[in-house]
Amino acid sequence: MRRAFVGAAVASLAVCGALAAVAGPGPEAQRPPAVAGAASPAVPGTVAVASATPSAPTPGSAFNPTDVAWLQLAAPMTEQALRLAELVAARASTPDLRELAAAVTGADGAELARLQALLVQAGADRARPHEGHDMPGMTTPAEFAAAEQESGAAFDRLVSTYLREYLEQSVRLADSESSAGKEPATRRLAADIRRGRAAELARLGG
Repeated sequence: MRRAFVGAAVASLAVCGALAAVAGPGPEAQRPPAVAGAASPAVPGTVAVASATPSAPTPGSAFNPTDVAWLQLAAPMTEQALRLAELVAARASTPDLRELAAAVTGADGAELARLQALLVQAGADRARPHEGHDMPGMTTPAEFAAAEQESGAAFDRLVSTYLREYLEQSVRLADSESSAGKEPATRRLAADIRRGRAAELARLGG
């Protein structure tokens, strides 16, 4: 696989958990502030992932750092998945895969609109800290190009791998937001995304 997906996914989820600790005082408050672009501390059995510092919520807003971090990850992941789903709908050789792509286009497209609206409310709509990053769940331009070069069963296998990564990581990140997020509408969206992506993953055979 293109990267150590499971370990990297767990390490990236730790970013959201760490951001939640920053939102309030506690023992962790004595640690030096994280440096933008620095790698997360290594966790046994995981692969450390560098993370850009998310945009800070507007002073006095209902959004905490975990809310903003989740929105800034989930939105570009969904954008890239929708682009991939359009390709899958047009090129997949099996009806089941084409139907899944149609489901992703419809449901996840509606969720993207909600993600973007919340980013505006949080004052973080212009910040894209993960632009161009090769992270778990994100389909990179190189991967999209590789999919375009395949056809038939080989195409189906490759795009299924990319879709599985996206759906699995979406579920993990939504769980993180539900655990550590604060803003009610953002938490509701995370719960909706968690249910929807888990159902899509089940259709894929996950």
